[in-house]
Amino acid sequence: MAYISLPVVTVQRDFNDVVRDVDEGVVPVDTFWVSCYKSGESSVHAKVDVELDEVDRNLLRFRSKEGDVDFVKSDSVSGYSIACRSLDIPPTAVVLPIQEYNDSERTNPLRPQRITAFDVSPDTTRFATGHLDGSVVIYPSASTSIQQVNTSKCKLVSKAHVSNVSSLTFFPSSRVLLSTGADFSLSILSSEFPESWSESSSGLGTRVNPVRVLRAHTRGVTSACILGLGRNIISSSLDKTLRLWDVPTGDVIHTLEASAPILCTSNGPRTPTPPDGEDTPLAETQDEREMPEVAHTLTYTGLQSGSFEVFDLGTRISIYKSPSAVGGSPINAISILPAQHLLATGAGDGVVTLYDVRSLSSPLTSFRRNDAGINDLDFSPGSTNSECGLAIATTDGLPYVASIIPEGPGVSTELIGVDCDPVQSVRVRNKSEIWSASDDAIVRRYIL
Repeated sequence: MAYISLPVVTVQRDFNDVVRDVDEGVVPVDTFWVSCYKSGESSVHAKVDVELDEVDRNLLRFRSKEGDVDFVKSDSVSGYSIACRSLDIPPTAVVLPIQEYNDSERTNPLRPQRITAFDVSPDTTRFATGHLDGSVVIYPSASTSIQQVNTSKCKLVSKAHVSNVSSLTFFPSSRVLLSTGADFSLSILSSEFPESWSESSSGLGTRVNPVRVLRAHTRGVTSACILGLGRNIISSSLDKTLRLWDVPTGDVIHTLEASAPILCTSNGPRTPTPPDGEDTPLAETQDEREMPEVAHTLTYTGLQSGSFEVFDLGTRISIYKSPSAVGGSPINAISILPAQHLLATGAGDGVVTLYDVRSLSSPLTSFRRNDAGINDLDFSPGSTNSECGLAIATTDGLPYVASIIPEGPGVSTELIGVDCDPVQSVRVRNKSEIWSASDDAIVRRYIL
């Protein structure tokens, strides 16, 4: 299907410093730049002057030197919005991170140890990063009043894999972490912090070893999902398999075969009527190591071939496989929002496609901003069931939130702060928090 072209709005990364200098009287007037893009049309670039009002010295005035662009201080939480009349771009919120987590051991600008995997615990008290060398680092999150957080000393460090860490997922307790790697294995790590960080004062962190390593895949493991409280997990691999694991014993309970190497997964509840319209009874024999939730779970997989495939863990079969998009760009990211019956896929050519899981054969819509690949997706539920957004991490370093319902697709929020580095991961927590991790090895926390 044809896709909708969405615009890009970006602003000078340190524009807030420019605004602050004028507001505090450091300089009487200063300037920052704004750029707007839309596929197939000429880009618009503008310089925006900021100065104090001549009468009300507590009021800031923003004036664009090019008339097409409007930069406005708004009443929203984000504080600012940008519109461009010539490109027909409506007011779009621009949001700076409220926190940046910087581990000086890993963010050397000359040789940053880029983040290849990332997750935030369900209770947001900690987050974890994975790296190309197979290391996993777990950090405590800080009070939101701290903007620049140096995390070099307070951390748990594990050499969980011998090569690239491909995914990280916290268990529901927030005290245990699951990692997957290109070394064909999965590792389970404790994320309990020590009572004192004195032993990590050297900056190397407190060393921890995996409490369990799971091996059975014959190629790199790409992702994993935790079922229920975590006795069972499901993993995917470039060996074209999904494997259901019993965590206490480390055994594989079942293996399901996909039609192509699997790059990403997302779990959702079993639908009353499968996408193909034919209901298959549950498997007659249930392994005693399977928790009850396994039988009621569907696993949605993004494939290297450009298709996605749906597996019913209760019947242990594939129940739907989508056609490949033109060009067969791989599906790098997949996310489901069960409450809204929504599925989103993100492809290597930048196309995001939305589906109703009750009718997967007819996509709801497709959109993209440019040809920058999609690295990660996470739904951002609104305050009501009639609202929904989608946080999107891209290879061009321009992450954003797309509005989905009630209006959409459109760009509701631009996430500012990354300097052209690919954003590898994005996570939504507590509805209004968005966390991201990028190749500059910095973790950013936004509040919408």
